[in-house]
Amino acid sequence: MPKIRVMHYVNQFFAGIGGEDKADVPVGHRQGTIGPGKRLQELLKDSAEIVVTAYCGDDYFNNHTDEATRAIVKIAQDHNVKMLVAGPAFASGRYGFACAEVCHAVNVSLGLDCVTAMHPENPGIETYKQYRDRRVFALPTTEIVSGMGETLPRMATFLAKLAAGAAIGPAAEEGYIPRGFRQDEKASKTGVDRAVDMLLDKIAGRPFTTEIPVEHLEAAPVAPRIVNIRGATITLATSSGVMPQGNPDGFKAYRNNQWRKYDISKLDTMKGTGWDVLHAGYNNVFMRDNPNFGVPLDAARQLEREGVFAKLYPYYYMTTGVNAAIPVMQRIGREMVTDMKAEGIDGVLFVST
Repeated sequence: MPKIRVMHYVNQFFAGIGGEDKADVPVGHRQGTIGPGKRLQELLKDSAEIVVTAYCGDDYFNNHTDEATRAIVKIAQDHNVKMLVAGPAFASGRYGFACAEVCHAVNVSLGLDCVTAMHPENPGIETYKQYRDRRVFALPTTEIVSGMGETLPRMATFLAKLAAGAAIGPAAEEGYIPRGFRQDEKASKTGVDRAVDMLLDKIAGRPFTTEIPVEHLEAAPVAPRIVNIRGATITLATSSGVMPQGNPDGFKAYRNNQWRKYDISKLDTMKGTGWDVLHAGYNNVFMRDNPNFGVPLDAARQLEREGVFAKLYPYYYMTTGVNAAIPVMQRIGREMVTDMKAEGIDGVLFVST
């Protein structure tokens, strides 16, 4: 029986290219195994064969996510692989995010089983949970690379099980990080009895497992007020999908993962000045007719002329977030704020949909 063909994804460090100085390396590939893939192949034995290793710099992937995932999917297609393994990423956030995105793209585009591994608190885990791909599995690791010796055998065992076509059970049984799926199964007790048992266990301090995990999102702190608004530089930001005609930066109307800022320095209004709208969450007709609804440039210019604030920043910030993964949008928000601070912006008028 022929071995299952597997592609391995690693970052620039584990590809042996370099560290942070090489984090901008674009997508590439090599035949066979490199880095941790060599040991992983030894552990897989005859159950599967890593025929190609794709790699990408962490910064390049995070800054060119769409381009990078398309290139990696093409490598998988060209090499006729039937399974993907990514990482392990341990606690590296950029690497973990890339592993989660690569697994999602390959699973959705090619329908392949995908396995990755990283620390449970890696930001990539939130991306993994948000996507909820049924055939993508993330195994837990230690925070640091010293856990490689115990992680690779578990990855190999899991890959071998998938390669053999065996059924994968619940996360608690198989050891992967749960994604929040609720599966029907027969129970020996009624729901009332199970709920009472869990309550009694909780009161007594005994361990128990809830049947309905509750997702908790971190609260965003309220920013302090601007004391001197008349001396402030203000910018406009929007998630309404207002962009230049033709969508030159390749935004997606659904599950978008990027942001941009566009020049409005010579404009007093958005209406009739060559803008388009891409957003799958509302009727775009009125926004296309008058983009000031999403980017209120006309009102902002009037306030600027009246001296309500000192200056309107010459660009507006734009993204769109229909059904996007929460960790992705959190990353976009952090990147926008970092840019705004670097540009000396004091306040933001954000228009949501």
